[in-house]
Amino acid sequence: MYKVISRLNAIRVKVYEGQLFLGKLTPQRRQSIHPCSLDGVIGDALLFPHKEDMDEAVLFQGLWLIYHKVGTPFENLLDICSLGGERKQSITGIDGYFDKVALEEEPRFYLVDERCVISYDLSTHEYQDLGPFPLKDPFFYKGSHRGLHFFTCEGKSQLVAMRDKDGQGLEEVYRLDFSESGRGYSLWRNGVVPGEIDFINFYGSDLWVTTQTYSHRIDVATGNLLERREDCILSKMSHCGDLGYSILASFYKIFDFKAGQMLYRGRLDRFTHEGKEYSAQTNGLLLHEGFFYVSVRVSGIFFLAAFDIQTEKFVWHDLWGGWDIDSVHIIGDRMIAHSHDEVRIYQRVGRLTRLAKKLRGALRHLISPPYLRSIKQPLLVSVRTSSGYYYKPIVACTTNE
Repeated sequence: MYKVISRLNAIRVKVYEGQLFLGKLTPQRRQSIHPCSLDGVIGDALLFPHKEDMDEAVLFQGLWLIYHKVGTPFENLLDICSLGGERKQSITGIDGYFDKVALEEEPRFYLVDERCVISYDLSTHEYQDLGPFPLKDPFFYKGSHRGLHFFTCEGKSQLVAMRDKDGQGLEEVYRLDFSESGRGYSLWRNGVVPGEIDFINFYGSDLWVTTQTYSHRIDVATGNLLERREDCILSKMSHCGDLGYSILASFYKIFDFKAGQMLYRGRLDRFTHEGKEYSAQTNGLLLHEGFFYVSVRVSGIFFLAAFDIQTEKFVWHDLWGGWDIDSVHIIGDRMIAHSHDEVRIYQRVGRLTRLAKKLRGALRHLISPPYLRSIKQPLLVSVRTSSGYYYKPIVACTTNE
């Protein structure tokens, strides 16, 4: 399925619109950012201003946000640079890292922390300090959907929906309190704790919020509670059409968001390597074109594996080592994986026979969205598990949404 074509030393991987960048450590233990070809050829380091004092380089909307080390003359300076490293703007007086909020169909974004909201214009590279952010610190940005931007606060017990005020900052639309949903005794904290928001998922007009013991379906526009479920605790799902998939802490779940039904929930804790089956810990990294790329841990050794969501079998894996897989990116026929200080670039290897290609083409027609919309009943496939059989829809999945 994939073969390694390059192994590189790097501590960071950044990808933007098909371009690959690697973060490396110099002999002086300083970070540097390098463009890298998809064949593994590393270019010269980008010449950021004050690069000797760089602490972190964040790639966002085609710009580099360069933070600097504490104790240096530039610790309160944020440099904003082009993809090639040219400085476009400098923001002074910062204290720590910003949450980044992109705006739909707008040539600007917001930088948010407890002290201020900064509006940044992508076309002119001018910025405006809009004053304090209206939420009490600590707060955490959780994502945006249908023009609303969601933050958790108050110990992650509250979810606040905010909207853009025509370029003049963010204003609160509604606030939901989940402190009583999931309140209970915590062994970790040795006492009763309020409910906390663990995961949120977006689907159409629905917002799904998961606490310790419930999943809540909420109307995303109004914040009205539509239902509260104890039978389908959702983790962060990777979407494939109407279905959501997750592999977390060795649990595999398939949830039909349209029907509001958990199609499958079970363990994914067996793994075969060189003909021998092992007990394993699994966590999903990326869902792409019907394959879930998974970190698999077997007795302290990690593998990168591909799990076919149609056959529900591991179909490929590569042995790594004693560090977990941090990230997986796919660009065309290349896959880039990162773990600790190593990056591997893989090339897709085609193994389909002519007959298999024809069969896959026919299947893709059957599961294409226009064909699925033309039939009244979903196509189902029977899947056998250790606990029996269940039926799930055949779905087309071309990207990780």
